[in-house]
Amino acid sequence: MSGRLPRLRPEDLKDAQRALYDDLVATFGPWADTSGFDVIAADGSLLGPLNPLLFSPGLGAAQANVFRADKASTSLSPRVHEVVILTVGTAWDSDYEVYAHRTVGTRAGLSDDVIDALVAGRPPDFRNEQEAVAHRFTRQLVDHHRVDAQTFARAEHALGHRGVVDMVLLIGLYLATCALLNAFDVPAETSRQ
Repeated sequence: MSGRLPRLRPEDLKDAQRALYDDLVATFGPWADTSGFDVIAADGSLLGPLNPLLFSPGLGAAQANVFRADKASTSLSPRVHEVVILTVGTAWDSDYEVYAHRTVGTRAGLSDDVIDALVAGRPPDFRNEQEAVAHRFTRQLVDHHRVDAQTFARAEHALGHRGVVDMVLLIGLYLATCALLNAFDVPAETSRQ
């Protein structure tokens, strides 16, 4: 099952698509393997949000660069990072995003209780102010397209100006990712199925 777009196999790709494919495999393959989720199917096609990127290789490459820039430059801790991503993925009912980032969240140190609550759409019992405010901020921005003054002030105090900017950029990155996944009905399929 591939969703609304056909999954492109390496032999199906034109030159620009193949260059992007090779870059995505080199960048995201090892990270996904280490994190415990699949981005490459048994036939070599890409899973999750990576396959749709191949249909627009110029913009797809730019999107991959945003992922790399976030990973290399964010001021957010790995745990806060995953709280934000799981909050966006859950709000958007994005199966693949939740599937992938459950494992990444565990590796970042989030407890099963926190991850289960995030995935169920409940506020977790955070023991860390940065994680609590990141969740509240993200939920407000995703659900209401605004953040109230009190939540903004708490986020600014907990994360600083740069942290709040990094968080908003991360929210936008994963809103775009979830939009790709949901628009093309990409399943939480793994290569082991």
